[in-house]
Parts: sequence; C-alpha cells; structure tokens
Amino acid sequence: MHDCGVVVMAWGENAIREADACIRSLWRHAPDLPVWIVGDAAAVAHFAEWENTTAHEIDVNPFDDRGPRGMKFLAGRVKPLLCKLVPVKWERVLYVDVDSEFVQSPQRGFELLARWDFVIAEARGGTVATAPFRPLERRETADWLGVQDHVYHNSGMLFWRRCPAVFELMHLWSEEWERYGDWDEQIALLRALMRSEALFLTVPYTWNTTRNATLLRHAFGTHAARTEARGRAPHNTVRTGRGARTFEQLLTQEQRKHLERPVEIAPGVVTRLRGDDTDTARARLARIIGEEIG
Repeated sequence: MHDCGVVVMAWGENAIREADACIRSLWRHAPDLPVWIVGDAAAVAHFAEWENTTAHEIDVNPFDDRGPRGMKFLAGRVKPLLCKLVPVKWERVLYVDVDSEFVQSPQRGFELLARWDFVIAEARGGTVATAPFRPLERRETADWLGVQDHVYHNSGMLFWRRCPAVFELMHLWSEEWERYGDWDEQIALLRALMRSEALFLTVPYTWNTTRNATLLRHAFGTHAARTEARGRAPHNTVRTGRGARTFEQLLTQEQRKHLERPVEIAPGVVTRLRGDDTDTARARLARIIGEEIG
C-alpha cells in the first residue's frame, strides 16, 4: 500500500490526544501506513518527532464561537479541503475522525478503490427525516430528494481515489455545506454525492460505528474531540483507546447498581462505589489504561 495514506484533523488539546490514540491503533494493524495530520500549531508541535507522520497547519479557523458547547467545531469548513492537502503521491486516501479506534487494517477499503472513486459507510439507522440536525436543512433536502426516508452517510470515514470526479465531489460538498453552515456536514455530503459524477460505494454502518465495528470503533456523539480551541479534557475522566471516559461509563449496568459512595481510585479520578470494591475498581482501571494505579 505504498500509494496509500491516512489523514486526520486535530485542533485543540482534546483532538490531539484523540489523534494520538487513533494513530497508534492504526499502526497496530497497518504499521507502515503514513499519516497526515491537518490542524493547528499545537498539533504540528505534538507530532513533530513522530516517524511516518506529517502535521500540517492550515490557515482555516474551524471554530464558530456562536455555536453551543460541543458544537463549535465546524468540520464542513475543513473536510472538503483535505483532498487537496494530502501528498500528491497518495493515489488512495482514508480520512478518519480522530475519536476512532482501528480494529483491523483498512486494506479492504483501499482495495475497493480499484473499482470505486469514493467509499463511505451509511449512518446507523439514520435517514434525512430522522437526522438530529437542522430542521430546515432536513426538510429542504427531503423535498429536493423527493423522499423522506433517504439514508445518509457517516462522514467519519472516507475512502477516496485521487481523480477529477472526487475533486469535483469535494467542491460540491463545500458548496452544499455553505448553504446552511450547520455544525454537521453529513446531509450536505449526501446532496453533493447526488450531484456528483463520482462513482461511490455505500458500505454497511458496521465499518464505522460505536459497537461491533468491523473497521473503526467510533466514539461519535461523545464530543471527545469536538471541543473549543482552548477546551481541556473533562475532569474526572480516564484516557482510553476510545477517548476520555468517566469510570462509570466503563462499568456494566449491573455494576452501576452498586455505586454508593465517592472513592478516589486514581489521582483526579473519583467514582461512587462500595468501599470494599476499591481494589477491584483500581485493578479494572489499570487494565483499561495499561498501567498500575497506586
């Protein structure tokens, strides 16, 4: 896969941390794949000494301070630009959201690009009518399509082949996103795909989902990476391969029934549990983060 590469975006401390874990998970399955990071000066500094990676700062501000917390990052300003930013020698490219963990090599996706220009996973159970995005955009898109229950796609995973049709698709995506400028860019991508001449393939949502994933275990909906430019990781969380998680999020439903009193199981990590469960909790946390808890 010498003509292939992976591109991610990383603006802000939280996104950089997620990108770090995402790249490491990629290299567990495909150690030779190069990575291109598009982000801010902090990302460039963080990845400066990494081998087989290049971090590139661009003069685009992806943040809209008018948006509600967790929705200030406008991916639609950046994602359509990525096809022009990655190295020219890359004939096949994979973009992934940084709050993703690879569970296998992306080779199968790259192989599909021998016959397709663009490969993307469907959104799990999502249609234009039921999407949790701006009502005006959903309604006008459904009217334009002529059907309410049209599936849209999860833009957290994009395979593409370097060709004129994909460059046109990305231009159309940017154009469609500008019409509404919402924090979400996926309905705009659907309209762009319908207008484009790119030959695209929709793969099952399991390629890019939260559970039982076949390629990417994606923590979408948690806003683990979509934080403000000066945002910091939430207090009382544990860093895992799937992003920042509270200890309660790592427990089973049955275990949560027994949470009673607050106990600090690691510096800055407080959970509610029975006193006699403290050692068990610390051992569980140690297994998750891969180090001993004092």
